[in-house]
Amino acid sequence: MLMLKKILLGTVVLFVVLSIGLFIWVRSVFAQDGVRTALAEQLSKSLGQPVEVGSIAATIYPRVTVNLGDVTIGKPARIRVQKLHVGADFGALLSRRIEHARLELSGAHVQLPLPAFSLGSASASEPSSKPPVEIVSVDVVALHDVEIVSGGRTLTGDVEIVPDGKALTLKKVALVADKARVDVSGRITDMAGPVGDITIKAGALNFDQLLAFANDFSNGAGIASGPAHTTTRSAGRSTAVPMNIGVSLEATRATMGALTIDRLKGTARITSQAMTLAPVSFGVFGGRYDGSLVFTLGAVPDFKLNAALSGVDTAAAAAFAGSPGTISGRLSGRINLTGRGMEASSVMKTARGTARIDIVDGNIKNLGLIRSVVVATSGRADSSASGGSRDEPFAKLGATFTIANGSASTQDLRFESKDLLLAAAGTMRLDGSAIDLPGQVQLSDELSKQAGRDLVRYTQEGGRVTLPATITGSVSAPQVRIDVASMAKRALTNRATEEAQKALKKGLSGLFKK
Repeated sequence: MLMLKKILLGTVVLFVVLSIGLFIWVRSVFAQDGVRTALAEQLSKSLGQPVEVGSIAATIYPRVTVNLGDVTIGKPARIRVQKLHVGADFGALLSRRIEHARLELSGAHVQLPLPAFSLGSASASEPSSKPPVEIVSVDVVALHDVEIVSGGRTLTGDVEIVPDGKALTLKKVALVADKARVDVSGRITDMAGPVGDITIKAGALNFDQLLAFANDFSNGAGIASGPAHTTTRSAGRSTAVPMNIGVSLEATRATMGALTIDRLKGTARITSQAMTLAPVSFGVFGGRYDGSLVFTLGAVPDFKLNAALSGVDTAAAAAFAGSPGTISGRLSGRINLTGRGMEASSVMKTARGTARIDIVDGNIKNLGLIRSVVVATSGRADSSASGGSRDEPFAKLGATFTIANGSASTQDLRFESKDLLLAAAGTMRLDGSAIDLPGQVQLSDELSKQAGRDLVRYTQEGGRVTLPATITGSVSAPQVRIDVASMAKRALTNRATEEAQKALKKGLSGLFKK
């Protein structure tokens, strides 16, 4: 037993001595100022950007690790790293070659757009003398507590990637922005673009930030994988391989400007010019959007949307557009629009295209169609005399619109309720500030039967009381005007037609009697 204790004690002492010796040897090899300079030069050549290393140290547990402090990349510096740990295999001790390294970056700060990286350019010219330590290969790059700043917005989290020549695998990307977590995985097949396919899953996603991130990334000087890829582009991006990233996108909730959507799912394609989502579907105002979305990359993006809408809460949509409490119902239809911006006011000013809209089981606040008809046909001068509500319920309201210059024009607006039918054509401002819709109101069979006999005789069309009407004012305060002069003209026309028919009938009757 005593012998065993002595052997164990000797083993421990030997291990401690060897560890101390190994530590001293590692520090003497890897912690020299010359090694710091050499590693900075190798990184500079490998990245095609100036790299500065403020300090260097070394450890041996759990593996041989070179610790670089205060590392900056680019001039001016776009990437700053508090600590860069370069972990190497034990063979590095003997060969002074860092192979299968694991790079761990702590406290990294990345400012987009990135500088003009040129991966692999160091191979274009061999160094004149052998460096004291040489980085040969890197297996994993891990960033802990990284900050990515884009357009004044900051994403924080952890990133782990596996390089593979000019490609890399996104093994783990977990970022947080505005307390919302975003997880990214996938593979970049060519860093020169970059080109690849990734998957983004998020509890909440901000499209403003996503577009700003994509815009800053595309406006960077690019990442080329050696001299063979280098060329000149008018945008100043030094790469012949265009940016082309496919994205599988899922988010529980997302925002576009002030608009909130939910259950987002789609496939996106991001290039240096645009982000295209096709197909894409999401919930909006209690309904669904199914179609495509295209955003150009820029400070203020252009957009193009083409989609079917279903089950949209019209009251919520009207409130978002700045006209709360004006209309209700469930909307479906088809929209095909182009425009600029992400805010409602900008969208309404710049939108161009077409829309087919159908709303069912709704109500228009303060329209007062029936009330206006009662006043016009009773001869009363004041609409208040008719009493009752001015709200106008409807079974269906539909129209095809042409949209441009902040206005929507239609030739086939149709309003159907149990009491009347309105057919109109005209224009209205998208912000609801002005309406001009001339048309005609036709009472239902039931109301036409309740009307005076003369009114039916002199204003009827198809057996129903039919009156010319024009809707003006604004969405919040619509005004209905029954054209009494046109009504009288119709009455005279119908009276003349009736008298002519009587005369013709009488003449024919007399002729046959003779």
